[in-house]
Parts: sequence; structure tokens; C-alpha cells
Amino acid sequence: MLDHFAECIKHVRSTRQEAVQMNVFTALLVGLKNLTETKTNINQEDIKKSAVNLIIGALITPNPILRYAAGEAVGRMAQVISDPKFTAELAQTSFDRLKLARDVASRTGHSLALGCLHKYVGGMGSSQHLSTSVSILLALAQDQTSPIVQVWSLHALALIIDSGGPMFRGYVEPTLSLVLKLLLNIPQSYIDVHQCIGKVLSALITTIGPELQGNTSSICMARSSFLCACAIMQDHQDPLVQAEATGCLQQLHLFAPKHVNLSSLVPTLCRTLSSNHFLLRRAAISCLRQLVQREAKEVCEHAMNLAIESKEQNNVEGLTITETGLPGVFFSMLDTETDPAMIKDIHDTIISMLQVLAASNLSQWLGLCKDVLTVAVETGSEDRVSLNANEDNDVEIDDDQAEFHAEDDSSHQAIQPRWPTRVFAAECVRKIIAACEASNQSAHFDLAKAKKLQLTTGKSDFLCLHLSDLIRMAFIAATSDSDPLRLEGLKTLQDIIQKFAKVPEPEFAGHLLLEQFQAQVGAALRPAFSPDTSSLVTAAACKVCSTWIGSGVAKDLNDLKRVHQLLVSSLAKMQNKNSTNQLYNESLTTLEKLSILKAWAEVYIVAMKGKESIPSTNKDNNSNRSETEGSLLTLVQPELVNLSQYWLAALKDYALLSLPSEFSSQLPHDGGAFYTNETMESSKPYYVTSWPPILHAAALWLNYGCFNEINDNDNETLNNNRGSDSDRFHLLFGICMEALCNPQSIEPLESILSCLQALYILLDTKYIRELLMSDSFLSIELCNVLHRLILTRDDVTCHLYCLEVLKQVVNAGLEDLSQKKTKAFSENDKTIDVDILGEGGEAGELVPQKSLSFSILEVCLCLLIRQIPSLCPSPTPTILNSLKMTHTDDQTDQVIGSTISVIENLHKLCSPKGAVALLPTILYLVTGTIKETATVSANNNVAVANNPSIQAALHCLKTLADDPYSKHPESCDSWQKLLQSALAKIIDFAKTCSDENKLDEVTIMLALAVFVLNAPAKVVIVPNLLYPSINHFRQCLDNPNPVVRLKCIKTLKSLFAHQDKAIASSYIHTLAPQLVEFLYSENEIHSDGELFVTAEIITTVESLIELADPEKRIQMLTLLVPVLVNFLLTDPNMKYKNKYAHSLHEISLQWLMKIAPKYPQEFKKLMSQSDELRTKIENAIRMCQMQQFKMKNGMNSNHQIANHTPTIKLKTDFSNFS
Repeated sequence: MLDHFAECIKHVRSTRQEAVQMNVFTALLVGLKNLTETKTNINQEDIKKSAVNLIIGALITPNPILRYAAGEAVGRMAQVISDPKFTAELAQTSFDRLKLARDVASRTGHSLALGCLHKYVGGMGSSQHLSTSVSILLALAQDQTSPIVQVWSLHALALIIDSGGPMFRGYVEPTLSLVLKLLLNIPQSYIDVHQCIGKVLSALITTIGPELQGNTSSICMARSSFLCACAIMQDHQDPLVQAEATGCLQQLHLFAPKHVNLSSLVPTLCRTLSSNHFLLRRAAISCLRQLVQREAKEVCEHAMNLAIESKEQNNVEGLTITETGLPGVFFSMLDTETDPAMIKDIHDTIISMLQVLAASNLSQWLGLCKDVLTVAVETGSEDRVSLNANEDNDVEIDDDQAEFHAEDDSSHQAIQPRWPTRVFAAECVRKIIAACEASNQSAHFDLAKAKKLQLTTGKSDFLCLHLSDLIRMAFIAATSDSDPLRLEGLKTLQDIIQKFAKVPEPEFAGHLLLEQFQAQVGAALRPAFSPDTSSLVTAAACKVCSTWIGSGVAKDLNDLKRVHQLLVSSLAKMQNKNSTNQLYNESLTTLEKLSILKAWAEVYIVAMKGKESIPSTNKDNNSNRSETEGSLLTLVQPELVNLSQYWLAALKDYALLSLPSEFSSQLPHDGGAFYTNETMESSKPYYVTSWPPILHAAALWLNYGCFNEINDNDNETLNNNRGSDSDRFHLLFGICMEALCNPQSIEPLESILSCLQALYILLDTKYIRELLMSDSFLSIELCNVLHRLILTRDDVTCHLYCLEVLKQVVNAGLEDLSQKKTKAFSENDKTIDVDILGEGGEAGELVPQKSLSFSILEVCLCLLIRQIPSLCPSPTPTILNSLKMTHTDDQTDQVIGSTISVIENLHKLCSPKGAVALLPTILYLVTGTIKETATVSANNNVAVANNPSIQAALHCLKTLADDPYSKHPESCDSWQKLLQSALAKIIDFAKTCSDENKLDEVTIMLALAVFVLNAPAKVVIVPNLLYPSINHFRQCLDNPNPVVRLKCIKTLKSLFAHQDKAIASSYIHTLAPQLVEFLYSENEIHSDGELFVTAEIITTVESLIELADPEKRIQMLTLLVPVLVNFLLTDPNMKYKNKYAHSLHEISLQWLMKIAPKYPQEFKKLMSQSDELRTKIENAIRMCQMQQFKMKNGMNSNHQIANHTPTIKLKTDFSNFS
């Protein structure tokens, strides 16, 4: 083929030969490029030789385009062959030709060939030729006799610098010296040479890179040389050279921003913005885009200073910076520029400035966007633009008149911004709202705080103070004639609703700030539902409608009806499959209908929020929305019959479209409910964004409106509906499972949460739980999916919803087992052990992947290890680091507590022996949770026993301790031994804690009490467990913390009343004397905690009197009554006693008044033995009666004074005087 190309070129002459050569090299370059992309080498020597001959010959042709193509071909050939020897031969050929040749064509062609060799082979592959290439090209660049040679050699040098990278670092100084020399010596008329010098300069800056920030002498010299070179190029008359200078300064600012003088650069760039040369304007915009990313504020200040100077000196022609500053200039350029890349750069520049400056300069930025969105041409009439006007006030201007009829500037009508500019302005409004939200200044969304700061600091740049402007701009955009602008306006309106929905109106308590804008919101949405409106606009409007209705702003049902009626009218489009105007794509019909259904679904979900069956992990219940939610049901209810069918049809469509490609033959031939076969692929994205709320709403309807009705119907109706309802359940269940078990985890978190909520709602009905358990593998598969979801989604809300679904699965399993037991009882007259019907059976074997309890335990284990990695039996550092969570303590406790509440019921799904197989794991997890969550610092005196996770663990221990299986003949021995092991482990926790970290004493004490009070006596009565437990209670009684002592005494009171006398007497005989000893101590009370402890000890000791045998009660009274009498204050002069002594006096007197009638014989006997005790009690009672009498007289005297008629009567009655 190459030989054929060569022959074709030889046999053609003159101009036609050049055309043939052009086509040949075009084909050759494309072929070499494809070989490079496919990484194919050329190893045949004849092909190499033919290609080289063809290319080398073209390097010296007079046609510059052919020479350039030949140079590119040299580099591409070396890249494809990738042989150092071949590359060296090509380089040597060019070296030899350049040393001997004197004609322009040869020198330019081979110069470019060297540059392309380095470009395509790379710096490493051509490093051995770098020195020779650079020296030759530097020499050629100094040949001032031929500017063309200089241009080509400088261009080749720039290619070598770009490809050389750090390897070119040693040649920077001579190259930079040459660049400065050429800039000073070459006349400005040689524009191409100066432009190529700029490219070399830019490549040199990139080569040095971040080193330009250094302070060494060589770097400082190079930096100064770069700045001088840029200054020389900036003073050049040609725009192309000036553009290169701007690019070089941009590179310098990238690597050494502190050394670029913005005070001179920014004004120069601003002047350039008004240039007539596109390349110069593009370079200026590109440079400003980079500057504002780091120093937006400084750039805008320099631009405003330039505007002020230009007004004073009037010496900047074409500069149009007004009070809106540089952003205003950029917005005006959007109406004049047409290049897409440049418009994008302007957008990026404005957005960069907005993100930095908007939050602190709201008035300026909102005013700028407002000017762009609300500008209107004055027609000279009295018509004005109003918010509710639907007329088009634009006036068409005759271009000829504007051109030839010169008028005064004041009579010129302002040019309206183009609709793309207005769309971008509306987008900027949304970004301003986002910037204010990201600024972490709560005053932007708190009117009361904003007004307070406005009065104190005088600052008024808070977003909530400009809410009326935001609404007005959103309204104008949403009601415009441009669909893109209408879409952006609706998005802006939705953002406003979402951000300000909960902001209260401080001047009117109980009202919200957005309530006053209800009319504007309704008026902005109304045009979007007209018949001739694009489906895209209607779809966006439906989303705003659902957001507004669900926001809770409108409390009155009548206020909601305006927007509600719009949604009702949209339902008419659901009747006809092709209702949308055929001007639009058919797939937009699908988008519109799905958006309508999605909006109704979101409204229905909000309306059903008040139902208790919907799980909610959000504690913030907005009281302002409760009334609205109740009334929303009355709005949705009339449409619910049709909506439910549409929702189910849409979900069926989504399920069909989600099938893999191998099932495409099973799809309906005439399409689905809302799509056709022709629009199937284009409609899939619309279903993907719409199905989660529709699924949630359909589950709600099935739970509250369908399945519950089935339970109330007679058997005949029940049998007729079971089939269809089973299909509905499997449809929704299948969609949820498909989304949750997606191997790519591409579903957004909101969709996952919607699936989990839908699953919970479905399983909240007994009939659905029966369907779930009808296939044993269905519930196990659900647990496996939840397990995987917990592993892949590190989100607390997601984990909590998984737990809620898991609880429903446990309920379903328990109900299924209960039905099996009931059925077994009814079918057998003989007494049978129905407990063996549980999982595990008689053998107690739980098979993984076949056991529901095992699968649920796997999920719970995963959740607990995610929160407490140390629970992993064999943890490794890698596993522990991967499992570290970033949640707060409250979130972690909530997950742990919910997980343990699931675990405590797992054994109930099993047979006795199956439960024994699960019990070790359950006890390991529960005791491990207690150890990890109850560990506190040694200096921390705060009790953590009230922690939700600890409370759940203690409740789980209680459930296991008194479970029927602990007394079942087949499991009691193993069960009780495992309980003893768990009790011993908890006792060991208290003994083996370190000095730095300790286990909370109250938690250990409560755990011990759970076993003592609930477990069988054989578990706790053994000495090696009983006495360590008693010893821990003794230590808690001696604890200096009153809270610990108080909890211990309350717990002991329960233990003293234990039904098993042997256990109760063990604790009474060892610990009751310590309580009595505390009462007899003469320590004075100085705190509320000590007072509560003393009062609780009195209560506990008094309870022992009732527990004692009747003949021994006198002994207990002999211990308690003298102490109580001793606490009495019988001397009237003892007022100097502290308040705690007086409180203890009242408590003691009350107890004596209770004990005396409760044990009359014993009390009389005790009083007869001690006159001193009787006297003190009588005096205390007498003092108490006197105090009560004084208080009663004091109240009566005050009442008499209040009703006493004055002795001096006035002649005038002033009672009604005002």
C-alpha cells in the first residue's frame, strides 16, 4: 500500500501531486493513530523502509501543510514501532539534514520532525537525543534572517519542552535567556515569532512548576524573567501575542500565586473583556476563572477600583463595569458571546465568585439576578409588569431604525437578556440559597434572629429578609414563555419551599413565614397545568405541588385546595394513553404521567405520617404539620381508588422494564400501562426516578385500604381476593428485593429507605406475614438481603429500618409457629410436646441457609459488630479499621438497643434443644455488649445504666433468665448451666477491669439482680456465684457516690423480698446489718443525695419488718424506731439545723405515724419500755400540730385582711375609671 502511494505520487505532477500527497498523508496519519490506540507494532523492515522514504521526502516539500503532516508522521511512526534504534536513526537523519541544509523547507520540516519525535516517543524514550535537539533548535531560533525558520524551530522547541518535563530542567536557563533576547530584538511585526515565543514561555513555566514558589537565587531570577517576558508580550500590539501573555500569567498564578500582582493584572484583564478580538477575550475569561477560584474577593475589589478610576479619568474606552461589579460584566457578556466553551467559562467564573461572595453580599447578588430576570422593555405606555400578569409585554424593535436613527443615550431601550442568560440567572438564585445554607449562619433561615442582628449590627444581608424577592424571581421564571426558564423557576420555587417551610413568622406566633406567599405559589404553578404545556414543565410542577402540600405551610384545608385542584386536574391525562400533544416526544407522556403519580404518592405518604404503623427514626415531630396531615387524607381519599390502580400499574411496568435482557421476549407486545414498545428504552430513566415513592404509597394503600378490608370480609370474598392480593404482595416484595440486593449498590439511599419502609408496612399486616412464611425460603432470603445491605450501607437510618423489618420477620415466624402448635393441638387428642415444632426439632440442629432464627442471628451479629468491633471473636486490625463507625453515641446506642431487642426473641422460634443451640451466642453478644457499653473512665462518676443499649441488654437477660425453656425437661440443665456461665462472666467483668477503665458498678449490680430475681434458684444459689454477687453489693453500699448507693439500696429491697427464702435470707443476713449500721452512724447529712440514701434505707429496713416472723418483729422495731426518734427535732431552739435535718425530721415522723397503727401491739410494748422515746415522739407530734395551727391562722388572717372594708370611703367610684 505504501509503495502504491509512492507510485501514485510519482506519476502525478504539479498541483494535483500536492492533492494526492494530502490524501496519502491523511490516510497514513489515521492509520498510524489507530495502530497506536490498538497497541499494534510494525515489525516488517520493508514497511518501515517504505514509510520512512515516503515521509522523509515530504519533509522538504514547499507546501507547509505537507511538511507539518510529514513531521507528525515521523513522530507517529516512532511511537508505533517503539524501537530505540529506529528512533535514533530518524533523529540522526534530521540532525544531519539540519547541519547541512540551508533552504527554508528542509530546516523547517526537520525541525518539526525533531519536535514530533520527542512529543510522541516521550521524554524517557528520547532522552539521549534531548541535548542535541535543543542545541540545534536554539541555534535555528536565533536565525533572524528567516522568521519562518524561527517560527518552526520555536514551535518544535515548545513540543520538546512539553514532552521533556523534569528532564528539560537543565535547559531552562539557556532557553529562557534566548526567549528574552528574541523578545527584545525581533520586531513586533513578526507576529508569528512572538506568538511562538509565548508558547515556549508557557511550556517553560510548566516545566519549573511549583518550584517557582521558592526563594533561591536561580528561581527568583527565573521568576523575574518570566514576569518581564509577560510584560513585554502584554505591550505587543497584536491580540494573539497578548493572549499568549495572558496565558503565561495564568500559568504563573497557578504555580506562584503570591508573586503575580493582581492589582495590575486584573485591570488589564477587565479592559480586555471589551476587546473586539475573540481569542483575547477568551484568554482573559480563562485567566479570571482561575483567579476567582482562589481570590474572588480581591479580584472583584480590583475591578471596582478600576471602574471608579475610569469614571473619574474617563480614559478607559469600552469598559462597562457598573455598580454591579465584575459579575454584572460577565452577565452582560453572556448576551453577546456565542462560543459555547467561552460561555461555559463565564458560567464557571460567576459560580466561583457566587460561592465565595454571595452569602456575605446577598443584596448585590440577588439584585443582579433580579435585574436579569425581571428586566422589561419600557414601551411608553402605562402598562406595567405585575406578578399575576400573563400578557407578553415584550416589544419588537426594528433593527434598521436602531441602526440609522441616532438618538440620545437616554432614549435607547435596554437590551433584554437572552433566555439562556435568564435561565442561568435563575440557576444562580438556587446556588445563592445553597451558598447561604453552606455558610452555617442560621440567621439566613431564622427571621427572628436575622431581625435581631439587623437591629444590633445593622447588617441586613440575610436570606430570609429577601424572601419576597426570591419568590418574585421564582414566579417570573416559572411563568415565562421559555420552557428551560420555566423549569429552572420551578426548581427554584421548590428549593425555596424546602428551605423555608419550617421558618416561623416571629410577629405572628404559631404561623410560618411562607404562609403569606400561598397565592404566589399557586399562581406560579397554575400555568404549568395548561393543556399546551410541555410535559417536562408539568412534571416539574407536579414535584413542586407535592413538596408544597407536604411541607405543612398551609394549615387550612381551603388554602391547600388551590394547589390540590391542579393535581386533580392532572389526573385527567391518565385516562388516555396518548393524551399529550404530539409536538413532543412520546416518552414525555410517560414522564408526565409518572410525575403525576409520584406527586400524588408523596402527598399520600405525608398524609399517612400520623399512622403509628409507619416506623420513624426521626424524633422531630413538627406540631405545625399534624393538623395538615389529618386534613390531607380528606383530599386524597376521593382519588385513592383510581390512584391505587395507577400506582400498581406503574410498578408492574417498572418490574417488567427491570427484567434482564434475556427475558425481553416475555414483555407485552403492546407495551405497558404508561409506555409503548417504541419508547421503552427512553422511558426507563423516568421509571427509575419515580418508583420509590410510588412503591411506598402502594404499600400504604395495601396495608390500610386493602389487606385490612380483607380481614373484615366473609370467607367467600376472602377467597376471591386472596389470589390478586398475593400477586400484589409478590410484585411489591419483588421490586423491594431487586433494589435492595442490587450487586452494584447504585440505588440512592432515599430509594433504599423507601423500600425498607414499604417492606415494614407490608409486613405490618398479619395476612402478609402469613404469605411471607408460606414459603420458608422467602423470609430467609429477606434476612440475607438485609445482611448484605447492612454491610454495604454505612447509614444509621438504614440500619434502624432494617431492624424494624427484621422485627416484623420475627413476628411472622412467631405467628407461624403459634399456628402450627394450634393446629397440632386440634389434630391430636393426646397430649403432645408442641415445643418440638420449632426450629431445631428434637435434635436441636440449626442448618445455615435453612434456619430463619440462624439467618436473623447473622444479621444481628453483623449489626453489633459494626457498632462494637471488639465483639468479633477473632478480630484483625484490618477488620477493626474497616468496621469503625462514625456515628454519635446516641445513634450507636439506638442501633444496639434495637438489635438486642430482636435477639431476645430468637430462641422462641426454636425447639428446646434448638434454643439451647442459640443461647451461647445470644449470651455472648449480650454480655459482650454490657462490657463494651458500660465501660467508663475511672474518673467518670456518671452512671450509664440508663443507656438504651444497656437497658435492652438487661431486659434480654431477664427474658432469658425466666424463659419457660429454663424449666423445660429437655433443656433445663443446659439452659441453667449457660445462665450460670453468663452470670460468672458478668462477675468476672467487675473483678478484672483495669485501673484506667472500669465497668459501671450500677450496670453490673443490675445485671446481677436480674439473674437473682428471675433465674431459677439453682443458677444463683451456688456459693461461687452467690458470695461474689453479695460482695459486689457490699462494695456498692460503700461507694462514695450517692447515686450508686441509692440504686443499690433500691435493688436490695427487691432482693430482700425474693420469693425463695434461701436466696432472700442470704442477702438479708449479710447486707441488712450494713444498712442498719449506716442509720446508727452520727454523720450529718449535707446533700440531697445523702438525704435520699437515708430515706431509702429507712424504707428498706421497714420492709424487713413485714418480712420478719410476727414474733420477731419487735426486734426489728427495736432497731428502727430508736433511729427514727433520734432523727426528730423536738427542741424549738434547734432551728439552726440545716434543711436536710428538717427534711429528715419530717420523713422520720411520717414513718413513725405509719408504723404505730401498722404494728400496734409491738409499738406499744416498745414505748412502754422507754419513756424517753415516748416523750420525744409526743413532743414532735405536739410541735407539728402547733406549726399546722399557726399556718392555718396565718392563712385566715390574710384572708380577713384581703376582705376588710376601708374605713374612709371615697365619694367617687373609680372602679370603672379608664
